[in-house]
Amino acid sequence: MQNIKVSTITPCFRMKPYLKKFLDELPQQTYFDNLEVVLDHNEPDLEEIAWVKEFDATYPNKIKHIIVEKVDPIGTSMNRCIKEASGELVTIWNVDDLRTPNSIESQVNAIIGNDADIAIGDYTIVRKFGSTEGSIVHHGNIDASEYARSMVFGPFVMFKKSLCEKAGYFDEQLKSGADFDLSIRLAYNGKVSIAKELLGYYLNEGKGASTRPNSKQPAERTVIELRYGIFDKIDLSFLPRTIEYSIPYITFFGETFPVKKFVPNYAAIIQSGENGIHKSICKTLFKSTTGYNKLTYFLKTKIKKIIHT
Repeated sequence: MQNIKVSTITPCFRMKPYLKKFLDELPQQTYFDNLEVVLDHNEPDLEEIAWVKEFDATYPNKIKHIIVEKVDPIGTSMNRCIKEASGELVTIWNVDDLRTPNSIESQVNAIIGNDADIAIGDYTIVRKFGSTEGSIVHHGNIDASEYARSMVFGPFVMFKKSLCEKAGYFDEQLKSGADFDLSIRLAYNGKVSIAKELLGYYLNEGKGASTRPNSKQPAERTVIELRYGIFDKIDLSFLPRTIEYSIPYITFFGETFPVKKFVPNYAAIIQSGENGIHKSICKTLFKSTTGYNKLTYFLKTKIKKIIHT
């Protein structure tokens, strides 16, 4: 594995309907010779294991197959992929998403050619696995300020593994928002470049951790907005559901750290975001000045705890 330059972050749980095609597509990558797939396989059945072994017999040492007997949360699984990665660069590649053949090479070129730390790019949202028809998400028209405010990086983000030393890893508290949360910290610590090619096809069947009914996504999005001072985007109705999360801290590899450790000028960022707490929004929800005052006190108390932790 001495020539490996890119490792994938590929958590896998109940992905059997997609795994065989995922494996079939891998050798089509133009960067395949310098690619390692870190497959964190939670509760695989015997047939799935056999498919990986067949692939390994044909293409030795291309897949680092980690078999997990007891299912781990997605953040834990992704962090393990990063920890086990041999590459200088790591990139998210979920089993149910398909990449264009030159997507990884295009991202590598974007990082190297622009002396960047992170590479993102356009992708297509599809409703059926294997489809190439859908809605294209374009990155060229997105203001760079949104990198630290919205889930802009998308499902195929690539970044330098060493960047985690400054930005931290996936927060293992989060079940559906861990990628959004880490993308913000990556944006605060690294230079972003946009690949020139379409990167792939993101499957949205409404079954994912962030897309299925009763998802934790709205609550965890609110946690992230509170955590990084994105107060103008908060949906106030989800505030009560944030109580179960530790907003000022992130957890990975069995340890807990203050968020401010991984975000330069963190206190200033939080304080500047206070302007986004709009009185008109609060009045709309609570229909009274009393309700507004209660909510303002609640938010400002949370903000103080975040800043001073």
